[in-house]
Amino acid sequence: MSMDRDAYTAIIETDVAKALPRWQGLIESGAIASVFQTTHWLAAWYATLGAQAGRTPLLASIARRSDGRTVMALPLIREERGGLIRIAFADAGVTDYAAPLWMPDCPDDGEAVRAMFAALRRALPRADLWTIDKMPERVGDCPNPLRRLPGTRPSALFGNPATIGEDFEAWRFSREKTHRKELERSWRVFTRHADARFEQILDVERAMQVMDALEVHQRAAILGKGWAYLLDEPGYREFYRTVIRQGLPGGEVVLTALMAGEEVVAALLGLRRDSEYAMIRIGNAAGEWRSCSPGRLVIERTMAALHAQGVRRFDFTIGDYAYKRGFMPDQLGLFDSTVALSWRGLPRSAQVALKHRARRWLATHPRLRERLSAMKSRRADRAQ
Repeated sequence: MSMDRDAYTAIIETDVAKALPRWQGLIESGAIASVFQTTHWLAAWYATLGAQAGRTPLLASIARRSDGRTVMALPLIREERGGLIRIAFADAGVTDYAAPLWMPDCPDDGEAVRAMFAALRRALPRADLWTIDKMPERVGDCPNPLRRLPGTRPSALFGNPATIGEDFEAWRFSREKTHRKELERSWRVFTRHADARFEQILDVERAMQVMDALEVHQRAAILGKGWAYLLDEPGYREFYRTVIRQGLPGGEVVLTALMAGEEVVAALLGLRRDSEYAMIRIGNAAGEWRSCSPGRLVIERTMAALHAQGVRRFDFTIGDYAYKRGFMPDQLGLFDSTVALSWRGLPRSAQVALKHRARRWLATHPRLRERLSAMKSRRADRAQ
């Protein structure tokens, strides 16, 4: 028996200040949410990046019609980009995982998710394209129902979570010996410097100073690779400082650093929710400090400190970087969803589908993929 297409209703709110307290109530009632969908994170996002010209907040709640119980909530925006009006996630490049808040009794089968999406479409304002990227396959141990959305395909990106049991030293010794010994050597080299230490920053004013140094280090590293550095654009600096200001006192935000006197050698910004922690920004000094691998060192020292405080799941988030592989994280599958909501969105939707098919075809032809990657690298070198 097929599900009634009207089994669910959806409401859309544009007043963030009124909507988020209700969402906090869902979380306190047991809603599943990643660290990127807490009301602390969303409040900072909508107050800064979400408040930029051309973006309208759309906080969507989906409920069962039979009893009015909310089963899912989605933090969305409506914006014009590329000549199309899009419904997108509250992201703008800073949200590593696009997941909903959903109650444990939220259905996970495809038919129910399609019925919920149909209710959401009826409630959404006019738009040309629905596009949500980086939807995790699961949040913690719970399968993410959004992976069953229409137009969903595996993403080229993936997450990097690592789960550590009660014995941190046992985990540390489970890694490759070369990686472990190198970090032990790095700590010895680092601590030869006067007043060298690891710190968890707890004072907000001091955290802002450490964040300034993190940004300087990160900007230099990214520009040094010839990549674009986007985090200086309007809204981003304010966003991260709002996140720190609002979240550091309560422990939702964790800022750690390697210090040598008053010099910030490396700094790591992360989010914590209960026993889960996600790394979101890192920066470290080069020059004389390079010999002690400060980036990897601040990660391991942070993991050890937070493990002692009860954290068991450490997420290196998205990005296939060599420094992450030494910590042996698992690979978390991500999904993207693109759906045309009007005839104007059809070409873009078709383009995304074609690009996905091409990527999957290339995955079965590794030699060709390697040649194309080498050609791309040579063009980038000539452009510098």
